[in-house]
Amino acid sequence: MFDNLYFVGQSEYSAWAVTTSEGIILIDTLFDYSVEEEVAGGLKKLGLDPATIRYAVVSHPHPDHHGGAKFLQDRYKTRIVMSGPDWDVIDRLNGTKPARDMVATDGQRLTLGDTTVTLYITPGHTPGTLSAIIPVRENGKPHIAALWGGTGLNTDRDSLEKYVQSAQRFDDIARQAGADIILSNHTDWDGSKINLPQLAKRASVSPNPYVVGTPAVQRYLEVAKECATARLMRLN
Repeated sequence: MFDNLYFVGQSEYSAWAVTTSEGIILIDTLFDYSVEEEVAGGLKKLGLDPATIRYAVVSHPHPDHHGGAKFLQDRYKTRIVMSGPDWDVIDRLNGTKPARDMVATDGQRLTLGDTTVTLYITPGHTPGTLSAIIPVRENGKPHIAALWGGTGLNTDRDSLEKYVQSAQRFDDIARQAGADIILSNHTDWDGSKINLPQLAKRASVSPNPYVVGTPAVQRYLEVAKECATARLMRLN
């Protein structure tokens, strides 16, 4: 996708590999049954070594995002990063789950080699959903990707109110960072089903479809906020 960003997900679920001078930061880990083939196998197909995944940031504790974390933890000694509230959710879950590891703090700068990913706690989809600001490059030109960690809406008032607040706050963070790319962890929600095939076929002089510009990133997060607000109004 970019000089230092690779997609290693499935048709519906995304996992992003950020390559650095000292290894890989992975964003989300897919299901327990698909992580070995899609993430580890996908990285090998791209000429990358899954044993260099130093950190796996789990955006939120749903099995399509945290299910593969235990495999990475056990196989490659990958450090698993999640917010405190979402580690608490994991502790209450049955099924495949990682052992409690790194607890992300709001605004944490996760640095590996020459790259720093900044994490923000944006509750709403789950109690401690993580969103991220990720620096990427294309042919050496810098861009900033804003990854919105949890798009789906719940139905209770508390979650929806927090979602609205989080979307507004992350909108401000993305604008201040100059984000010109929006990413999600589902391929339907950031255009990946369209963008990835285009990237596979595009000429070197064609624009990267993921670079949508800062105003489009703002509109995306504004729509997220408005959808949550509309659902809140239905509760009244």
